[in-house]
Amino acid sequence: MSTKKFDKDRRGDIDIYLGEPNEQVRESMRAMLRGEGFRKTRTFYRMEDLLAAFSESPPDILILADDLHPSSFQMVKDVRGFKLGRNPFILVTMMVGGETDLNIKKAMLAGCDDVLIKPVSPGKMLDRIVHFTFNRTPYIVTTDYLGPERRRTTADRPSKIRQLVVVNTLKDKAEGRRISSNELARQVDRCMTDVMAARLDSHGLKLGYICNLILKAYEEKRIEKDVHDNLLVLVSVLEDAGRTAKILGEPDLADICTDLARQVEELAEAYQNPPDSGLATLRKLTRAFDLAKQSTEKRFSENAIPADQIKHPPPIGAPAPPAAPPPPAKPADTGAKGGDITISPDDLLKA
Repeated sequence: MSTKKFDKDRRGDIDIYLGEPNEQVRESMRAMLRGEGFRKTRTFYRMEDLLAAFSESPPDILILADDLHPSSFQMVKDVRGFKLGRNPFILVTMMVGGETDLNIKKAMLAGCDDVLIKPVSPGKMLDRIVHFTFNRTPYIVTTDYLGPERRRTTADRPSKIRQLVVVNTLKDKAEGRRISSNELARQVDRCMTDVMAARLDSHGLKLGYICNLILKAYEEKRIEKDVHDNLLVLVSVLEDAGRTAKILGEPDLADICTDLARQVEELAEAYQNPPDSGLATLRKLTRAFDLAKQSTEKRFSENAIPADQIKHPPPIGAPAPPAAPPPPAKPADTGAKGGDITISPDDLLKA
């Protein structure tokens, strides 16, 4: 793969953290990366040292071996969940071995940008870094995931999940743009607002799915334990949506979610013989949530981009072909005018 896009003189600004327990592999990769101009490559053989480094300063790239520590996958989840470090959008490459298929799945679910199967040659690692610098996959957000969109949208398999272009300090530095810590914090805050708002979208999709399962079970008189379990899932989703709304500074929506969660909780206690009012609440719940959520739509930036403009990376294990950068993002047209809406829980459930 051609590396001419990535000027070698600019590679010295890239901060790379490499976590690998095998000394020979670790030193070989560090020597290769530094030899290619990535002078700010730090290596770690203990998880505690890597975590300490994250608390000091975020890297642009994390290269992590799955066997560095049993918590390697959880560490990536903590980075993506903004529980570790100051930038949840760093490029993460996981090197996996052992139970390869299982660990590939774990790495993908944790939110890694790229997964490489051991043994990884230094040249392959360099190719992947350069490729993802300029061809990063947009991110999606669900109730329990933040990371690259890997699902391929087709005419018979459409996706309603918003796709976001997130902070990419690696590309900024590769193109000669220097970002101060204050500017990085502002960019991360802006993207996290988009993430939280997109998570509300995901809550709405999940609410609709679970409500349909429950109502179908009642209609078919299959009132079994899974109905009770799904009602409790509904409570959990609503509570999480309420917490997300609070983070977004939407107290009214948070109160609505809390109120709906309590009503569903009461329904769960009497799920074998539910009152008509409880079933009516279920039928209206998704619509109520969607109406209330419109008041947060104005918070979306122009980061959301149409699915048909997404450039996907090659499958895991396949060579990365040269590719042009994705086209500029276009504003997402949601049609919502949330600022004009004022809704109370009573209004919603009477609608």
